[in-house]
Amino acid sequence: MTKRGKAALTICSTAFKTLGHAQASALGKKDLPIALMPHPFGLRKREEVRAIAEKCVDDIAQLMTKAGSK
Repeated sequence: MTKRGKAALTICSTAFKTLGHAQASALGKKDLPIALMPHPFGLRKREEVRAIAEKCVDDIAQLMTKAGSK
């Protein structure tokens, strides 16, 4: 997306933070913003995941604003 002049980011759980940064770097995108959500969330109820996502909205918006200004 950044090749097309659009901001991009990845969202992953905290358990995959290191892997996410390593993969982004391996793909030549070491500065790709990564928004983190608490791990685990796969076994949580939909309402719990929604509450976690709502807490992460500000972080995601901030990362997207920063990525869009590059």
